[in-house]
Formats: sequence, structure tokens, C-alpha cells
Amino acid sequence: MTYTIKTNGKPRELLSLCELPDDARTWFDYVTGEDSYSPRFVQYRGEWYDVNDSQYAGGIGFPDVLKQWDGIVTESYFSGVLFKFTDDYEHVIVARYYC
Repeated sequence: MTYTIKTNGKPRELLSLCELPDDARTWFDYVTGEDSYSPRFVQYRGEWYDVNDSQYAGGIGFPDVLKQWDGIVTESYFSGVLFKFTDDYEHVIVARYYC
């Protein structure tokens, strides 16, 4: 199976729950206490993602082309969103993949 990965390579700043707009915060009501202040949310193509709620892409069963990414959120069997942390862990590079 051939995978296509599209990204602009631009690091995006991770935000904490308290920095999100009110309408976005309601989707992440499972984040409580001190976790509300840890940078873990990123907006990509109009959607908010919790990078801590992504799956490790380097695990068994993932194709080698996806293993270079730190996290994956599958949207279907054939597509999803990928995250790669920068060295400071305060930014992520986001990509979309499909096959």
C-alpha cells in the first residue's frame, strides 16, 4: 500500500486547555486539574487535537513510513493526522496521511 503524507513542515505551538477558545474547551472535558495547564493542544485545518490522546506511530503494525512520526490519530482505515514533536516539545509538526 502506498502512503501519501502532506505537511508544510511548519512547527505549530502547543497550547494548554486554559488557552483554548471556550467552544473548543468543551470537547476536552476529560482534561482536569494540573493537566489543564500543560501544553498539549494544537489546531490543524480548523480542528483541535490533543496530542497526548494520540497513538504512538512507531509501534508494531504501523508501516515504516509512519514510524518516523511520534503520534497518529486515525480518521479512517485509509487516512489520519500525524504529529512530530520538535526538540523543545512545545511545538509539533502536523501532517495528513492517506493511502
